[in-house]
Amino acid sequence: MTSTPEHSGGRADLYASLERLRQRRLNEDERLVCMERARLLEASCRQHTHLPRPRRQAAILRDLCEQTTPLVDPEDVLLGRVPQTLPNADEEAFIAAHPELFVDPGLPGCLDSLSIFVPDWGWLLTAGLSGLAGEAREALADADEAGREFLTAAVEAIEALSTLVRRYAAAARDAGLPSAAARCDRVASEPPATFAEALQLLQITHTALSVLIGGRDVTPGRMDQYLLPLYRRDLAEGRLDREEAMALLALFMLGLTQAAGNGTDFDDNLRRSPCRYSHFYVTIGGTAEDGGPAGNELSLVILDAVDLLDYKEPTVLVRYRADLAPQLKQRVAELIIARRPVTLYNDPVVLRGLERQGVPGHVAWDYAHSACHNVLVPGHDAASGPGFHNLPAMLLQALEREDDASFDRLMELFAEEMRSALRAARRAAEWRWEHELREACPLLQSALMRHSIRRARPCWLSADQSHYNHSAMGLATTVDSLIAIRELVCGPRAEMSLADLRGVLAADWAGHEELRRRVRTQLPRYGRDDLPAVELARRVGEMWVEEVERASEGMARLRMWPAFYSHMVHAREGRATPATPDGRRCGDPLSENQSPSMGTLNCSPTSVLRAMADLPVDHTPSGASTLTLSPRDLSPERLLGMLETYFGLGGLHLHLTVADPETLRAALREPDRYADLMVRVAGFSAYFTRLEPYVQQDVLNRYLA
Repeated sequence: MTSTPEHSGGRADLYASLERLRQRRLNEDERLVCMERARLLEASCRQHTHLPRPRRQAAILRDLCEQTTPLVDPEDVLLGRVPQTLPNADEEAFIAAHPELFVDPGLPGCLDSLSIFVPDWGWLLTAGLSGLAGEAREALADADEAGREFLTAAVEAIEALSTLVRRYAAAARDAGLPSAAARCDRVASEPPATFAEALQLLQITHTALSVLIGGRDVTPGRMDQYLLPLYRRDLAEGRLDREEAMALLALFMLGLTQAAGNGTDFDDNLRRSPCRYSHFYVTIGGTAEDGGPAGNELSLVILDAVDLLDYKEPTVLVRYRADLAPQLKQRVAELIIARRPVTLYNDPVVLRGLERQGVPGHVAWDYAHSACHNVLVPGHDAASGPGFHNLPAMLLQALEREDDASFDRLMELFAEEMRSALRAARRAAEWRWEHELREACPLLQSALMRHSIRRARPCWLSADQSHYNHSAMGLATTVDSLIAIRELVCGPRAEMSLADLRGVLAADWAGHEELRRRVRTQLPRYGRDDLPAVELARRVGEMWVEEVERASEGMARLRMWPAFYSHMVHAREGRATPATPDGRRCGDPLSENQSPSMGTLNCSPTSVLRAMADLPVDHTPSGASTLTLSPRDLSPERLLGMLETYFGLGGLHLHLTVADPETLRAALREPDRYADLMVRVAGFSAYFTRLEPYVQQDVLNRYLA
């Protein structure tokens, strides 16, 4: 790497290129669109719509790979960019008439796509594109007619990707980048032989999956595992040093977000792109196949690359074990305090959760999380997705059913509401399987999953399993509401009937301010060391796990896994949820993830962590918990002590925002001055000043308890 003509300055050149590209990304106009891709896709779909589904996917992908302009500038190191332009008036009219070409993954009814999935990157790097195609050709001999049609199309898809890589090689030669051209020429057919070649193959493949085909949240997965052999070889043979590897990784990470936009999610992401608001997790650490710790020297380089990049994506997801190397633990803590995008899962708890959900241990060890905290096992899963369930709304429905229900009866009614919602969710999943996914053929995505090639079927059919997370949302709002009901209506000192309470809620607590104050300040609350709240949270959590697992019984596909997670949906759902018995007013956000309700007094970090650790998370491989800490007196040692205690108690996950309310308020007043202020939102990082106002307030409210 140090001797390449286009980067004769070695790491200094790489760092300079990284900073220029980073600034260009930060300053991108959010109106940019991939107009060329949309025009090509429209024409190709029209031309090939008559073909059978697998052949149609292959033909459209071939057109995209053969005709998309491979964009290369002299400062590029890793290639994979495609043209994005500001649309003129005529093009804006075209966009308005064809929004599906700009915002939908793939093209509904024509080009099948896949989001929230982890390709088998290790297989790609080991076999190379020619090896993948070779395995597909070998599988043809034993395939049935449908399998032969699929495998033939899969070979065409791999060859189309190889063509795209060669076209980048030609563009690099034209731009005076012979080393970049040589890397592309090699990986167009052969397995990568160097660390830089591996990153180059990954970059262009990711571009094809996320930008050309159009798929959100195409996850890099366990980079410290599948890149480690090439990293060690390059270091041993003098082709690369640690700092160059770190810069190359940072450049690769920046390339992941091409066309995704600088917004975070949904409302504040204005990008018209099929991969908009994608979130990328790079997983490090965890467990090796032999059961030992998998963290290594490349794990540390990846952490340093994220620090060097200093961008909101990707998030480094640390599979945390007690025996993680001390140097890795220290660096993780330092990056959290520096507000870099780092999140942590308790690896033994996730592995127990996976086995509880039917994933055998001999494959579970290789899991990686994708967006929305969906856990996937490359080579075992297809893809996943989230489902969110409003627990406070279910509780309000239960309150309407009987006037004289005891507390235990009310809990039975609440469980029935859960059951009803989950039955509806199962019916929706089964409908989707029968009418959409059973026949879907996300071709290149399937060609990058070994089980698809070996079983000669698209990934949804060939995967050992597939699942969707079904996340309970508003947990603390629900628990605090149940405590209020038990104290005010059902307890020995009851002071009103259920009908009276319904009247208070219908009035949105108007005229009942003193009662509301007592509910919010004098009753036990989730997140404090209040035993009634801890016990009730455990009871509600176990109810949810039991009902989700019951609803999933007998499902062969799209199985239902329980979780406790809200993403950012708790704020939007709160707008439509009436007042709740915990003192929350109509329209206020529900509680977030596994955290206490906003405004809960006398919560300490340790009491919050104890409450979250007591939930039945050994059934939930996915989920999220958010904790906000002040930077005052926060050292890496104190932070690590907190993490060790929390995970030792059995907590599942933690992501932390380290900031203070004064800084956030200043950012609201002077957004330009604080443009790079990064906060944790719901499992990913975001620039605080770019968030929608209601999300900014939700983040700020974490400090106001």
